[in-house]
Amino acid sequence: MFKSILSTAALLLLVVASYLLIACGGSSGSGNGSGAVLEPVSAQDPLTVSARTTDATRLLAQASFGATPEAIAEVTQYQTIEDWIDYQISLPVTQHLPKVQALGNSSLRSTRHYVWWDTAINAPDQLRQRVAFALSEIFVVSDLDYTLGNAQYGMTDYYDMLASMAFGNYRELLERVSLHPVMGIYLSMVRNEKADVARNIRPDENYAREVMQLFSVGLYELDSGGNVVSPDNPIPTYSQSLVEEYARVFTGWNFADSPEWQSSDLTSYDKITPMVPQEQFHDSGSKTLLGGVVSPAGLSVADDMAIALDSIFNHPNVGPFFTKLLIQRLVTSNPSSGYVERVANVFNDNGSGTRGDLSAVIKAILLDDEARVVEQQTPEFGKLKEPLLKALQVLRAFRAEPGVQANGHYHMATRTSDQVDDIFAQAVLKSPSVFNFFSPDHPVSSSALGANGAPLLAPELQILTEAMVAATNNDFHSLIYGSNNRSGESSNTAMINIDDGIVMLRQGRQTLLEHLNVLLFSGLMSNGMQVILDEHIAEMAERAQAAEQTDAETDTETDAEMNEDGESELDETDLALAQLDIDVVQSIVLDTLFMMVASPEFLVQR
Repeated sequence: MFKSILSTAALLLLVVASYLLIACGGSSGSGNGSGAVLEPVSAQDPLTVSARTTDATRLLAQASFGATPEAIAEVTQYQTIEDWIDYQISLPVTQHLPKVQALGNSSLRSTRHYVWWDTAINAPDQLRQRVAFALSEIFVVSDLDYTLGNAQYGMTDYYDMLASMAFGNYRELLERVSLHPVMGIYLSMVRNEKADVARNIRPDENYAREVMQLFSVGLYELDSGGNVVSPDNPIPTYSQSLVEEYARVFTGWNFADSPEWQSSDLTSYDKITPMVPQEQFHDSGSKTLLGGVVSPAGLSVADDMAIALDSIFNHPNVGPFFTKLLIQRLVTSNPSSGYVERVANVFNDNGSGTRGDLSAVIKAILLDDEARVVEQQTPEFGKLKEPLLKALQVLRAFRAEPGVQANGHYHMATRTSDQVDDIFAQAVLKSPSVFNFFSPDHPVSSSALGANGAPLLAPELQILTEAMVAATNNDFHSLIYGSNNRSGESSNTAMINIDDGIVMLRQGRQTLLEHLNVLLFSGLMSNGMQVILDEHIAEMAERAQAAEQTDAETDTETDAEMNEDGESELDETDLALAQLDIDVVQSIVLDTLFMMVASPEFLVQR
């Protein structure tokens, strides 16, 4: 088997090498910005490498949970990529909460994950759901603690809120995040109380610190391209005293249905309705905030917060800081300063004088030449795929369906979908801390530098441990070989469909390889990998035909199809593929799929 060829340590080295050479080799496609015309392709025909299919599948890698033949056909039905984005923005939100409520109670963790996987695989509003996933890794909450673990309706509603705001305004998103009771619990803003020296109480600083550090302005002052100003002597965006001022602002909020301010157990309260003010617990004194903004004394809880959030929203760091995080989650880990600046400018003004328009920001991210034009990209372009995204890409690409014993849920081969963090090191809204599963500033290594001399970043590499690589490949091996529609098993896992692959291989190995190149690699598979796969298929076909001929000539000591050197004389390998037993063809298809998804190249989104 292919996975025995490389040790996992060697595979990790190849992953890093692939990342560093991310734009080298492979086929290329021309970019399609808002003015380029895309010709339609058919979902019924084998995919072929071309500018149009490369553009479509690269867009789907950035703006959905993975390409499918149908999704590629849908993208190419539109005259421009911008038209497809506008269509996606116009789609209604696919809500998770009603399905979670229908499946179980609020303490049942598994149903939220089951519904999320189903939505990620099947929902039509793919762009919105992909952006929601990105936002969930910026405005982080996690249900690992007891209270939120027993608040699955609230956790689900929080995710639905992110989805509903994916194309809204950042300022409103920031307020809805701040007032959601799940965030109130996670970063301890709910029932945050004004100082009381006699009772040894002071305002909690947790949310005040993280809303600045992680959600908005970051630690240091940035230029318009997202670079730290004076990197040798960076200028902090805020001080401890400023954290204390914002902590005073964020006092006086309680659960919407709470009759009291204090209680030993938070599990019984409303985790969906936004928190409500209780004026008597609010610090109504004057506060000095970011940019020297002063929130005067005597304001209500809501008015005080409005001024505070406005001061954050209007800070010049927000545009480059927040949009760079989105670019990293959707497109590339190392965006150029120009790319960040262009998108940040759209955040600052959408062209109609509106600041924080996320629909305009998402369009700017996806339509920028740095995202679209392959020929203009540097070796620093691209990103490692998050493990969840890699799994979803495989399931979507091969039209996965729940197994007959899976109760309609999509499970991986070795774990149910609520336990995939055991193998993937991540599961939605289940990060180990508010700092997400990985840092946006995690470097490839201490010596890998970009063109500007700064460390080359690979956030997802932080969880790409040797153990995770081995576990992931083992899971894909079990999924591909044991959980496909021809494996003949009643399964409680997701079942991929390999019928198209069998039909295409019958038509010729290049037909299969080109189709999978587009579907899994956006048509950018390296020439070297294509040669290896082609030779492997040809060798398997020739061996299989030789074996069949030997079986048919049991009384003959010499195989007529082998020359004196023991080498096959077949000139038409593809003809042999068309004639081989179905089980042999199926075996070749499965080997080809596994070699592709287990390869270092498949880990890289370009």
